[in-house]
Amino acid sequence: MKAIIITIGDELLIGQVVDTNSSWLAEQCTNSNIEVVRKVTVADGIVKLNEILDECHDMADLFVLTGGLGPTSDDYTSEALRAYFGMDVQFHLPTWERIEGYFIKRGKIPSESLRKQAMLPVQITKLVNDLGTAPGLYHELNDKTYISLPGVPYEMKHLFTDRFLPIILPKLGNEKLIQRTFLTCGKGETDLADLIKETENNLPDNLSIAYLPDIGKVRLRVSGKGLDENKLKQDIDQVSEKIISQIGDCFYGEGKTHLVNVLKEMFTSRGITLGLAESCTGGHISDQIVSFSGASAFYNGGIVSYSNEAKHNVLGVSLEDLEKYGAVSEAVVKQMAEGVRKLLQVDVAASISGIAGPEGGSEEKPVGTFWMGLSIAGRETKAIKIYFNRDRQRNIEFITTFVLNTIRLEMSDR
Repeated sequence: MKAIIITIGDELLIGQVVDTNSSWLAEQCTNSNIEVVRKVTVADGIVKLNEILDECHDMADLFVLTGGLGPTSDDYTSEALRAYFGMDVQFHLPTWERIEGYFIKRGKIPSESLRKQAMLPVQITKLVNDLGTAPGLYHELNDKTYISLPGVPYEMKHLFTDRFLPIILPKLGNEKLIQRTFLTCGKGETDLADLIKETENNLPDNLSIAYLPDIGKVRLRVSGKGLDENKLKQDIDQVSEKIISQIGDCFYGEGKTHLVNVLKEMFTSRGITLGLAESCTGGHISDQIVSFSGASAFYNGGIVSYSNEAKHNVLGVSLEDLEKYGAVSEAVVKQMAEGVRKLLQVDVAASISGIAGPEGGSEEKPVGTFWMGLSIAGRETKAIKIYFNRDRQRNIEFITTFVLNTIRLEMSDR
């Protein structure tokens, strides 16, 4: 089955709201063996939506719509579907009673404007929304399936997962779609392509490889389709093992594994701890770490030593070295790493100092120049120079990934 995802709303087109719904829906469709062939965003309005439905009619079997089911004057989806299917509209009492109950439970009386959400196409199937007021709308016509969902993400996810999937899954064909996604760090997509060139050139016809680059990272996805699920899984696993062996230590996990998850497992299994001294990243690396549950099992904390005074007063960095070499230097990041390791009493400490831009660079140290320090108990402290110059936020994102991955690689050698 092929699907087109249509997100609706002026706020999406002008960038006022970021469209996360289509990404989530695409992932869910793929996991359910539904091939997404197109994603479209359209403005609010009956004519615009119906024009898109006409334009896409022959491209897919399933049309997933989100947005425009609310009670306000700019919500047109229900009316657009009524016009598109040539249906009559009628006040749907069960929906209104559910809306009333939804508000009464919260000690409120529903506004009369909400009655719009109960004015629904007569012949269309209404999907009960347990998390909000707008019902989902489901309809089949001429071998095409249409599902309309609220734009509110948690309501949309509930209706798609709990109401729609039980309807559509029994209707899908016997062909299976299986995927494995490998997470890599430290090499670009071109380098990875060179490493797995032989494997990619000899793939079975029903398998494919996709490269999904991100800042400092690349995901490799192996996909396959087939009627024999066991044979398909065997083929994908065989190719996957070859790829993992070919890409070496830049591989750090599969699926949605984060570098922090890898470090957590690595550190907790050895009973060791980590600390950070951040300058140019301003605590961003620490934020990444503590975003994951259980970080306290291995992460003692971090120091944001942004100024030279903080580097000296808190971490003990030499004023003479700060004056002689500058904050972005080998000597300083080594002392930062050693200082924070002693201060936080950890086994491993990393430091980072750099020029994230767009200001602050010089001919000797242009924007995008960074130094990382690494102090590990029982080892000689080391420093690594990095150069990466994009915009400020991407520089910080890249350096964050670089630091986490460098710690991973260094600890893998122990």
